Amino acid sequence: MLTFKITALDPAVIATGFENNGQDVPTAGQVASLTSSNNFINFCLTVPNQPITNGKQITTGSCNPAPMGSIPAVGDMPSAKFVVPANGDTLPANTAFTITMAIANMETGNFVNADENYFAAPQQLNGQGQIIGHSHVVVEALSSLGQTTPTNPQVFAFFKGLNAAAVNGQLTADVTAGLPAGFYKVSSINTAANHQPVLVPIAQHGSLDDVAYFTVSDSGAAASNSTGAAAADTSAAVAATGSAALAAPPAAATTAAAAAGKGAAGAKSAAPAKVTAAPAKGKAPAAPARVAQPPAKAAPPKQAAPVRGGRFNRRALAQL
Repeated sequence: MLTFKITALDPAVIATGFENNGQDVPTAGQVASLTSSNNFINFCLTVPNQPITNGKQITTGSCNPAPMGSIPAVGDMPSAKFVVPANGDTLPANTAFTITMAIANMETGNFVNADENYFAAPQQLNGQGQIIGHSHVVVEALSSLGQTTPTNPQVFAFFKGLNAAAVNGQLTADVTAGLPAGFYKVSSINTAANHQPVLVPIAQHGSLDDVAYFTVSDSGAAASNSTGAAAADTSAAVAATGSAALAAPPAAATTAAAAAGKGAAGAKSAAPAKVTAAPAKGKAPAAPARVAQPPAKAAPPKQAAPVRGGRFNRRALAQL
């Protein structure tokens, strides 16, 4: 385990390209980049209203001084694909199932303490040049498989961190209580060890994550019109919950257990958000799932003393 204690910026690691705002080759609609002659070492001093992230999950926003880290070669960009549920699948309601996802070009099973080291270190690569990290899966309720309105990231029906290493190229998560009848999407979140989204070397690339859309039916067969109506009611309930969550003032700071369903022990399994569907014709209503409550208010972490280093291009800052 490496520990860095040097407080001065070594000239050998200064990226001189950061001094160019990119407008020497103008493109219609292109904006000028922020510039720096010292790798943005004191960037967080330019946003004094934000606390330093300092390894915490701060729901009101923060500034993170950690570098982005090591970037893999194009041949080592990670990729994932859901096996279960497959896109278009129909599953029986309130019945346990196991989410299964195939993953490639990533050393999975590596996660740090999400309560104390969130975004707190750069992305790292293993000896084969692959990103060292782990993945997650999240299930969100939809009004229909054709829903076009964006979902609310604060509302989900199921969340699980996939902390174990892949077995035969696959990761799994058990949904022990199943899901109420309705329409859903399941998405992956592939991250480095410190929970930051994976970074790759080029802008034009295929998706590093996967998503699948599926139906949950009381009969386990293709959803009927009555099931579709129930799912619409489900979406309305989710939307109402999401609106309340967005309207409520966020806590000043939370740990992983409150902000992303991640426990200190690394289980990272969240209780389902409220998904109350109207019963299909002739069916008794299913018991509603539990509601994910907003995090309790906690005092924001103390802002760390600034690290000594060069100066920012204040003129460039004024352009933002």
